Amino acid sequence: MLSCMMCWCLFASAQKLRADSTYALSEVVIKSIKGSTPNQTISRDQLTNIPSNSVADALKYMSGVQIKDYGGLGGQKTINVRSLGSQHVGVYLDGVRITNVQNGTVDLGKFSLTTLESISLFNANKTEYLMMASEYASASTVYLKTHRPDTTLLTMSYQNGSFGTHKVNATYSYKKWGFIDAQFIHSKGDYPFRYHTQYEDTTGTRKNTAITTFRVEGCAFYKNFQWHTYYFNSFRELPGGIVRRLTDRYTDLGKEWDRNFFTQLTWQENYGKFGLRGIAKYTNDWLHYSSDFPENYNTIKADNRYHQQDAYGAFAGSYKYKDFGISISTDLRWSDLTTDMKNSHYVYRLDSKTSAAAFYNHDKLNINIAGMYTSIADHTNGKASPLDKFTWNAVASYSIIRNLTIRTFYKTVFRAPTLNDLYYRLVGNRFLKPEYTRQFDVGLTYNLTTLSGLSIDLQADWYTNSVRDRIVCLPLKGSYMWTMLNYGKTHLTGVDMSINTHYRPSDGIYGEHSLFLTGTFQDDRNRTDPTGDAYNDYIAYSPKWSFSAIYTALYKGLTVSISHMFVDKRYWTTENKLEAPLRAYHCTDIKVGYTFLKHYTAEVECQNLFDNRFEMVQRWPMPGRQFATTLRVKL
Repeated sequence: MLSCMMCWCLFASAQKLRADSTYALSEVVIKSIKGSTPNQTISRDQLTNIPSNSVADALKYMSGVQIKDYGGLGGQKTINVRSLGSQHVGVYLDGVRITNVQNGTVDLGKFSLTTLESISLFNANKTEYLMMASEYASASTVYLKTHRPDTTLLTMSYQNGSFGTHKVNATYSYKKWGFIDAQFIHSKGDYPFRYHTQYEDTTGTRKNTAITTFRVEGCAFYKNFQWHTYYFNSFRELPGGIVRRLTDRYTDLGKEWDRNFFTQLTWQENYGKFGLRGIAKYTNDWLHYSSDFPENYNTIKADNRYHQQDAYGAFAGSYKYKDFGISISTDLRWSDLTTDMKNSHYVYRLDSKTSAAAFYNHDKLNINIAGMYTSIADHTNGKASPLDKFTWNAVASYSIIRNLTIRTFYKTVFRAPTLNDLYYRLVGNRFLKPEYTRQFDVGLTYNLTTLSGLSIDLQADWYTNSVRDRIVCLPLKGSYMWTMLNYGKTHLTGVDMSINTHYRPSDGIYGEHSLFLTGTFQDDRNRTDPTGDAYNDYIAYSPKWSFSAIYTALYKGLTVSISHMFVDKRYWTTENKLEAPLRAYHCTDIKVGYTFLKHYTAEVECQNLFDNRFEMVQRWPMPGRQFATTLRVKL
């Protein structure tokens, strides 16, 4: 419904040299956490070494991940894990889910890396006590963990980048108690592009691409309580997709204003064998989209406002006895949506989840079985039928030898239709059923550490996913009137692999070095109708192969990071033979930082070093080569 553009702005920070001259490079760029389910984590130290500014920029290096980026500095960024769609990925900040009841997606470009301790991606879910019921509700989960300050410090930075980008950031941290972080960004975003296909060749400069954002957030820690408040305000110009033009008069002048606010309180306490955890959160989001300008000759006029609220409460309890344990949790979420669109009605949703989990941990064997009951009811004119669903999952791991662990999981999940899917005036369908997904995975991890300072971490997984009643949008009422339908089945088979190596000699003469490699193979096919033209075709935007590599080195005050990505060709239509696929692409980034006079850091970075032109989404060209310089001071 809304056009979006890309957020390309860059963020970097430098590695600090310890006073005793030992080098403080993190152990690995991205590391696996031992557990029963496949998982990857980027630590706080490593987030400073890769050219990135937002959560999406960091997640793109993980295996099995596809990021959709709609081009331009302000472009929406969504994550797709193992080709199941962004609505099947839950994003959590300090264990509390970030939600959007309107369209079910989270724009990862709105979240900075400045205040994070780590970013973790779990296929399936964690296998921990005191998990909330909603954490079992997604096929994959992204966890953003806030950093608790270990010193009192004021950090200020200024960045100047390509395409008229300016960024100012200030963070005040009070040791152990909390922080306040603020950021201001402004950019023209007018990068040159070339769009080339069999039928057309268009070159030019992206117009209507300016963006101004302001973000401020604070976090406070007290004993077992954590309070986090976030505010984001932005104005974006939306350039739209590249189209073949007959005149230069045409310009897409869509504009978007956003205000996002949330405040959340979490608490956790252990009483011997018992554990308790509680969460409370309130969210208030406002969006204004307009394309009603005289300059828009060929664009549908729109001037719409949307207001969402979300109130969430959750409680969990656990009990451990020897090798056994149980955990029970319940969530209740109230969400509403107000819009000034003609013929649209106020709607609110009640979403209740209850889960029960059993644990067995003995010697080398770990088993976790969990079940969840979900009840969803909407309240509006012409409302959809209530939805009640039971899902479950089972995970297990066994350590064959000291450093080698085999693991497996089976999980069922569903995606409830969003309010847009059900009630949006032009395409909504109140009779939609939820998407239902089955996941199966088997994998292994191997870890080795030598006395010479070399560590190796290997992870490999084979998996298969099946989706039933996939929600799609089809043109059943003419070219301009589309309808949401349950149409289709898909089946995916894939392999993810990652290898982390880190070398840190005890004498430190040669500095420290780390190398992280990932590879993904996916075969995602349409299995809906054996007699249909699209049967056995590849699913849109699912590359068959993808690879990434990150090398990081530290020598005294100098840090160097080089990263490279390869993504195979991707079809973008339901029927593969209708259009040529998006071309495969390579992208190489480099960043160099130097710390001097103890308190100052200077950095230079370049994204897309070889100026490769590519698209993550059809007709949304990404920027070519771009530079940024950063000066940071710590007081």
